[in-house]
Amino acid sequence: MYICYVDESGGFEAPNQAPGATPLMTFAGLIIRTDALAPLTADFLDLKRRFYPGLRAVRNLDLVLSEVKGSELRRRVRSQTKAKRRHSIGVLESTVRLIEQYDLRLLGRVWVKKPDEALDPRASYTYAIQDIAKHFNHFLESKTDSGLMLCDGRAHSLDAQVSHSIFTLKHKQSGDDLSRLVEAPVFGRSENHVGLQLADILASGLVFPTAARVYCAAHVSSIHTHRNYDELRTRFSARLRPQQHLYQDPNGRTRGGIVVSDKLGKKSSSLLFKAPQSSS
Repeated sequence: MYICYVDESGGFEAPNQAPGATPLMTFAGLIIRTDALAPLTADFLDLKRRFYPGLRAVRNLDLVLSEVKGSELRRRVRSQTKAKRRHSIGVLESTVRLIEQYDLRLLGRVWVKKPDEALDPRASYTYAIQDIAKHFNHFLESKTDSGLMLCDGRAHSLDAQVSHSIFTLKHKQSGDDLSRLVEAPVFGRSENHVGLQLADILASGLVFPTAARVYCAAHVSSIHTHRNYDELRTRFSARLRPQQHLYQDPNGRTRGGIVVSDKLGKKSSSLLFKAPQSSS
């Protein structure tokens, strides 16, 4: 059995609403086989202990309660202090190694916003989760296996609406569109699930800054499109690209992976994990 852990990064506000407003919103799903959860958890807790010496006095299993936030990692990537940048890159490098070691698969959705245009929280969140569910179901079909989606909890009313939208796809009279999912998505608290913490690092520490540079840097100048993020693209793009679950639909079109809806520059999703060209 597989679990797809889903987290998001960014906000629904219009990109020019305030100085700190985000130019995009990302949703990232991380597919983990259930028999890998125990060793992956042990390795991730060891990562925390290695990179955060202040946690050494914490009992081993209590380390899960001290989260490594992707938003903090990308903030430190922007730092003028070399040691902070090096530390953050080290954490991200070790996380990507875990993704590779355990052959974790990536799905997701990136919404790039137009100026003055906010995202509808319910519509965009619901669509993103439905899209991830559809591609996760295809992944499960390719494995002849079953799975469950576990999402980071937000407002209860929004979570309930999103989960219900999947419920209706599974139980409609004409048949189950997501037959490999054993249940509608459930919602948890990230401090209790290593999978959600890894999905947060993926969404906030890797996908968000990479997408911001690829799709927004030519139009937006802010902390969210900082030039230091190009180092993340250089280091990790070629390694994350093959970890996506991509497939061909009956019409020969590529589906799955992390899909980008670029309302700003109309750029292709295929550019997301393309490393920046070095300047001569």
